[in-house]
Amino acid sequence: MNRKMVGFMFLLWVASLVSVSCTHKPYHPTKSDREWTIDHEACEVWVREGIRDEPDTYDTFDEMRLIRKCMKDKGWQWERTEWFKPRKEQAQ
Repeated sequence: MNRKMVGFMFLLWVASLVSVSCTHKPYHPTKSDREWTIDHEACEVWVREGIRDEPDTYDTFDEMRLIRKCMKDKGWQWERTEWFKPRKEQAQ
């Protein structure tokens, strides 16, 4: 493949990741945003310890999926950010 084409595809991939990641934010009904970091670090440690036993059978996407599942098990949910929520029409 042409070097410029590879660079363009990489840039397109990065741009799509950024746009998707900015459309949702985590929230918890009873925990603060600061506690998200604590829970996320605990989930990372838990997942990586599990993967360490069989590293050849897991890839980066499996790791992210398992971390997200762990966060959901701890009660974290994801909602759409204000930028991408449909606007409600105001009553006149």
